[in-house]
Amino acid sequence: MMGNLLTIIVFLPLLAALIIGFVPRDSKGQARAIALIATFLPLVFAGILYAGFDFDAKGMQYTESAEWINIANVYHDKALVIGYDLGVDGLSMPFVLLTSIVSFLAVLASGKIQHRAKEYYIWFLLLVTGLYGCFVALDLFLFFLFLELTLIPMYFLIGIWGGERKGPVATKFLVYRGIASAFILVAFIAMAFKAADATGTITLNMLAIADAFSQASPDLITSAFKNGIFLVLLLAILIEEAFFPFHTWLPDTHEQVPSAVSMIVGGVLMKIGAYVLFRIAVGILPDAVQHWATLIAVIGVINIVYAALIAMVQKDWRRLLAFSAISHMGIVLLGVAAMNQAGIQGGVFMTISSGLLSALLFFLIGAIKERTGTALIANLGGLSKPMPILAGFLLAAALGSLGLPGMSGFISEILAFMGSFEVFPVLSAVGALGIILAAVYLLWAMQRTTYGPTPAQLEGVTDARPIEFVPAIVLLALIILIGVYPQILSDLVNPSIQTLVTRIGG
Repeated sequence: MMGNLLTIIVFLPLLAALIIGFVPRDSKGQARAIALIATFLPLVFAGILYAGFDFDAKGMQYTESAEWINIANVYHDKALVIGYDLGVDGLSMPFVLLTSIVSFLAVLASGKIQHRAKEYYIWFLLLVTGLYGCFVALDLFLFFLFLELTLIPMYFLIGIWGGERKGPVATKFLVYRGIASAFILVAFIAMAFKAADATGTITLNMLAIADAFSQASPDLITSAFKNGIFLVLLLAILIEEAFFPFHTWLPDTHEQVPSAVSMIVGGVLMKIGAYVLFRIAVGILPDAVQHWATLIAVIGVINIVYAALIAMVQKDWRRLLAFSAISHMGIVLLGVAAMNQAGIQGGVFMTISSGLLSALLFFLIGAIKERTGTALIANLGGLSKPMPILAGFLLAAALGSLGLPGMSGFISEILAFMGSFEVFPVLSAVGALGIILAAVYLLWAMQRTTYGPTPAQLEGVTDARPIEFVPAIVLLALIILIGVYPQILSDLVNPSIQTLVTRIGG
């Protein structure tokens, strides 16, 4: 079984979704129990992966490989072999762990879903299968297949269980992400055929394409081609990550979906674009990333400052958190643009930290909205009296999000800015304003929500239930663990980042 752990982790949720299909429609408890098991077991297996991971190795581990599709005469007289290739290294392992943790906790937080619960868990588990697949696929075709698998479940999760504007928002999500997928597909096909020009063999294996691009002579794979194809990939990343000016789908989505779906969107789904940036853009096209480094850094700073300013005028907690996440992911762009060890490491740290913090914040705001009936900041107030536990967790999460020392956000920002200041001192100084702005809008929202007089209609609201302690404590504990002991993450990612930096020549 150990040899197929990745396959088991990826397809257990899919198997469970099929099993739920045979559960009677009114058996919500059975569907929920199956979903809990189907997300808990991958969490256990991901823990086993982590326990057996060789932290000193720089290559892929737990690899699985088999010929899947053979298409004759695709490149001259050569066949295109599409492989079922899976594997993890220090770069993908944190994303697998993040997916396993957030997906289980999100199912745990889905207890209030009563409307068409059986279908909800089916779509949710299909989404989780796609997410796992994206982070372990080593074949571009397989990656794209899993990426597409995330689109349809999300469309229905928004369209059926969303709020008043669920229809338009679901369509908007599908259009934006669909366009991003089209750009990704164009980039993948172009890279595969260009690598074939250099090697004489066509393949969609990521590692083989990366080797072809790094070893081919400049005459075969020109800088102009690399720079052009990176721009196509960058457009896809900007849409996937909801960066300005392609960001509008994310606040709308968070505003409409149930809090459990928001946890998986903010915690994991939104991180696929960052993973594409690390794995494919930096991994295969490091020269092009370096060529466009200033442009990437400028886009990063625009997102840090613009999203923070927009967050300051939001009336709804969910939209505020969405813009806060966009601002934080701008730091990822700035760090990666530096193309050095500290910058890329800070980018990975920020991605994982943002995933944990987003999941925690959306969970807590969902719990508050469930009790008060609103996420509008103006309609809340004085919640620290009727619900001191939820208010306390919310304060801790907000402090983590604004980068309080001892929490994951702090070490992430330090690393990213250390790397970026070395290369872009002026842009980094402007980007650092985002940290100050984050403190302003988050503390203002906290003050309006938890302090002051409690509105009469909120005086009787109840505090956290025992089952709600689990997501809150687990996520907050991980945020603090990374903050006080960053080696738990840096020891994992450093060997892979060193490999990337070596290719860059840094």
